[in-house]
Amino acid sequence: MEHTGIEHVKALDAQDPLAGYTAHFYRRAGLYMESNGLGLLCREAERTAARVMQEWGTFACDGWMASDPPWFFYPERLAGAQAPLVGAEPEELVLGGTTTTNLHSALATFYTPQGRRTKLLIDALNFPSDRYAAESQIALRGLDPGQHCKVVPSRDGWRMEEEDLIAAMDETVALALFPSVLHEGGQLLDLARLAEGARARGILIGFDLSHSVGVVPHALGAIGADFAVWCNYKYLNGGPGCPATLYINRRHFGRRPALAGWHGYNKNRQFSMLPHFEAAGTAGGWQHGSPHILNMAPLEGSQGLVLQAGIGTIREKSLALTGLFLQLYDRWIAPLGPVLATPREADRRGGHVTLLHPAAKALGAMLEQGVLRPEHLERAREQLAAFEPGARYARAQMLRIPFAPLYTRYEEVWNAAAAIREMLLALEA
Repeated sequence: MEHTGIEHVKALDAQDPLAGYTAHFYRRAGLYMESNGLGLLCREAERTAARVMQEWGTFACDGWMASDPPWFFYPERLAGAQAPLVGAEPEELVLGGTTTTNLHSALATFYTPQGRRTKLLIDALNFPSDRYAAESQIALRGLDPGQHCKVVPSRDGWRMEEEDLIAAMDETVALALFPSVLHEGGQLLDLARLAEGARARGILIGFDLSHSVGVVPHALGAIGADFAVWCNYKYLNGGPGCPATLYINRRHFGRRPALAGWHGYNKNRQFSMLPHFEAAGTAGGWQHGSPHILNMAPLEGSQGLVLQAGIGTIREKSLALTGLFLQLYDRWIAPLGPVLATPREADRRGGHVTLLHPAAKALGAMLEQGVLRPEHLERAREQLAAFEPGARYARAQMLRIPFAPLYTRYEEVWNAAAAIREMLLALEA
């Protein structure tokens, strides 16, 4: 993309192979700024949710086997359909719980400190909930999280370097846990390099893919990840309360899940109600209680839309959207002060771009409403006045701008950059 004029941008929308998908979603005014927090509702999700509700009304308890597909196998079926998105085998995936509860389940199984290997390695920019889970799992083993949770610092406060993470993989580390995309800065880590580094050092490794599944293709099996977790309500648009997905590499199928529950039982004998746990010989063995069928139902429709579009095409457009914004940033925004936190390299970018600026919150509010109002300028001036010159940027000064390829148009990217420029110029006037 060499040109960023509005006519060129409109031409990009006209040629976009995903343009037709926008109509599937319920839209709102302004640029939706929470695609990486909660995806929009699509009509396919609405239909599958309605179908499952109807099955409940028609079959009642018999729906566990009489519905189509049977609710009894719903978690495995829905998760298995995600296999092309993450480079896994269907039986290595299961749907249930939340990202954090799935992480607890995986850590309880795979974090086994012994001898000198007692530390759980994370990065300083990991999502807080992941760190909470890591530290609590360390404490459950009678160890001090302050001593046994090894945190790799960031050099600048919003990016991580793979060489730093690998250098920290020493003989004291039992397990490493990293995100795919940093939720604040938008940096995409090289998971293959990290997995190779861990494997060469005899360290188990897991990943949190919450900010990448559905917008970045993965190859979990090929890189040899031991486990992974992710939510389904961001780029997969599964809706609030949608259960999360857990990936267990098949080489661990013989391992007993540390947190057993009746729905993780061998499906052929589950209703025998035997007194001792017999895990299913797949990732399904890591399930716990009965699945949240109604919460899962919208995902069937929404992820079907993603699979139909194709993760390769989605990634291509995602990079084009963020690439266009970076060009506009260089031309319009950078001269006015905001600092780019997201890497420029295509293979280092996830689905969102982050700018650092004292008035980030006011800029975000303006983008969401789609129009510059006096109250936005007033709030921005207050934020500028409160920011000390030379101070380190904090979370409050981060403007995260997500682009969802299935419903974000190129013209919206252009409008967002133009609106940021307009507001920054108004603040200088």
